[in-house]
Amino acid sequence: MRAKSMTLRQGQLQLTTLPARAIVPLALGAMLAAGLGRAAEAASAPVAMIRLEGAIDVPSAGYLQRALREAQRQRAQCLLILLNTPGGLGAPMEKMTQALLNAPIPTVAYVYPAGGHAWSAGTFVTMAATVAAMHPATTIGAAHPVQLFSAPAPPEQPPDDAGKQKQPPPSDVMSRKLENAFAGQAKVIAAARGRNTAWAEKAVRLSITGSAEEAVNLQVVDLLADGVGDLLTKLDGRRVTLPGKREAVLRTAGARLTEIPPTPTESFLHVLADPDILLVLLVLAGLGIMFELQNPGAILPGVIGGLCLLLALYSMAALPVNYAGVGLIAFAMLLFLAEVKVPSHGVLTVGGVISFVIGAMMLMDTSLAPALRVSWQVIVVMALLLVLFFLFVIGAAVRAHMRKVRTGEEGMLRERGRALTALNPLGTVLVEGERWRARAAHGAVAEGEEVEVVGKDGFVLTVKGAGSRE
Repeated sequence: MRAKSMTLRQGQLQLTTLPARAIVPLALGAMLAAGLGRAAEAASAPVAMIRLEGAIDVPSAGYLQRALREAQRQRAQCLLILLNTPGGLGAPMEKMTQALLNAPIPTVAYVYPAGGHAWSAGTFVTMAATVAAMHPATTIGAAHPVQLFSAPAPPEQPPDDAGKQKQPPPSDVMSRKLENAFAGQAKVIAAARGRNTAWAEKAVRLSITGSAEEAVNLQVVDLLADGVGDLLTKLDGRRVTLPGKREAVLRTAGARLTEIPPTPTESFLHVLADPDILLVLLVLAGLGIMFELQNPGAILPGVIGGLCLLLALYSMAALPVNYAGVGLIAFAMLLFLAEVKVPSHGVLTVGGVISFVIGAMMLMDTSLAPALRVSWQVIVVMALLLVLFFLFVIGAAVRAHMRKVRTGEEGMLRERGRALTALNPLGTVLVEGERWRARAAHGAVAEGEEVEVVGKDGFVLTVKGAGSRE
């Protein structure tokens, strides 16, 4: 059997024939070249990387969504997410899980570094990634939703004497609805990625946590890795499924890492979602506003206090704040302010310090996310700052009360001057560089004699001779 091909010879189209045994090597060579080209292209594709640290908030969700678009623009073969979070808000977490489940490129969530964790909302983000990995010294779980102003839902109510189930209070009903919603969401995410749905539900309902090794054994995450390099080596050759039932093979061994940093706005807003920063903002807001109230017209302290208060409101919206703690901090500020007005001999200051320390300790709801707490160092420094500030204010107030009056009628008493004319009894004197009409209080005063002010009646001073004993 011979195959025909066309060649151009001397301006005429002629048919030539090739043996079949010559076509097979050519076809295999073409297929091999195409395969090598695709492999080379995959191997040369970079791995995009971002870091999600701290509380999950609105800037975190925006950062992840932007990074997915940027990684796709860079033609990255996957997006690597280094995750270390104690949790965060529900709405941003939902946006992040939706973005990961619908990502057009593979995503890898890696709980890192050693000692890190993916708690609460971080558990959802980890399970939503195409590939989930953990450092051996990390933990995951504790995904029970936190509802502010209400306690966690109690256990099921036992039936009454008639055998009917007791209805829980309305607040408990809302807690259960929230818990059921998050438990269902966790199961759906785990099922979509082929992970352990039963564990995902328990992480929400029972706030269970697990070590990295336990998470791999229970099929909560896919693999363990000792570092980013080890992770890329273990991901190499892994086949993953993308939306639309598309498949992709990762070629990450030796791939180039390109980190996508957050924008300055994203970094600034994310910094505000920190318990320590929130406490500092509350203290600065209180000090600035109170200083402005004590000194109307100072302007700058009031402006700084107002800005800090607005930033603190953003932080409180991004963090699970215990508003009882905020109330105690505000009460401490009022006690410090009262110390300036009321001579309590330090009792109000001591009460303010105690109220501030307790409020700072209660500021964050740490029952389900222990990492979201204000550090003791910040509490002590802020308490000392408050005490020093108000000691300065109180000291200035005491000095002002003890200082001799310099204005008005009282300010003129006991001032000394010189008689410009004889006072018998009226005349003119020079006091504090000014000429005054004066009346001699006790006998006549000679011209040029030193006088002392003993009274004032309108614009007329009452003086006596400086050497007079009366």
